Amino acid sequence: MRVHGARRLAVRIPAIGWKANISSGDSENTEAKIVNLSTGGAYLMTEAEYQLDSKVNLRIKSSQMSFFVTAIVLRNDPYGIAVRFLDLSESTRSSILEIISRFLSRTKPESSVEEKTSVCTEGYLELSCDL
Repeated sequence: MRVHGARRLAVRIPAIGWKANISSGDSENTEAKIVNLSTGGAYLMTEAEYQLDSKVNLRIKSSQMSFFVTAIVLRNDPYGIAVRFLDLSESTRSSILEIISRFLSRTKPESSVEEKTSVCTEGYLELSCDL
């Protein structure tokens, strides 16, 4: 089944401070920063290139959690790769959902347009500074 061009299946959030160790049969272990994360996959900033549809093993770690997952490479671009998780455990999925829920409740937009813009801009500035 080809997943390229498919719509995202889950809400994603910025993953500031999250890191991944990527290993595959074709290359040695590579470290990457995770730009965003969902229960369905992630975008990893790395200079390494991976073949589309290839499987990679990820060790993802943050101050909140750490887990291993196999993923498929959906996209390569000049800044990194997009992956879809293949074998995420239910307990890990629940932990990620809890983190997403906490993030969304923290950044819940206020009623005014000015406040909404401020919340969105802050998230992107935070993300840009970490890159």
